[in-house]
Amino acid sequence: MMHRLFICVLGLMLAGCAAHQPFPGHTDDQVWTVMKAVAQSPDYKTAHYTKRWFIVNNFVDIDEDSKVIEIDRELERVLQRPQTNPLYEKVNWIFTVRLLDGDPPVVEIENRSPSLPTKFDFEAQRYFADMQVLLAPPMSRDARDSVSTTP
Repeated sequence: MMHRLFICVLGLMLAGCAAHQPFPGHTDDQVWTVMKAVAQSPDYKTAHYTKRWFIVNNFVDIDEDSKVIEIDRELERVLQRPQTNPLYEKVNWIFTVRLLDGDPPVVEIENRSPSLPTKFDFEAQRYFADMQVLLAPPMSRDARDSVSTTP
């Protein structure tokens, strides 16, 4: 029984999984520009402290003709939760990001590294969240001034 469970978990880790996100209200060119920006300059520092990583290597290969980005990214961190010993972690993500034809534009991220699908889903959602930030309309001066900066 345990042997079968191990094989199933191993199969899930090695199986490629993909995440999709539509971007209504944006053109293909806008989405493609933001896809490239997020691939080249990912933001891992503004997330919750349990999601913060330091980028060791970020290799990005962009195919303009087919609208495909290949990413090989190495990350590391020391996670220090309250009342625990520091935990050193290192992760390597290898994934493909594609702009799919459609209205609205859809972005697909395909995991090509061995990992649990739930862990990859966090990375895909982080990528999409960075895209949403860049695609968001800039705040007007009045709206920005009315936002409170105190807790």
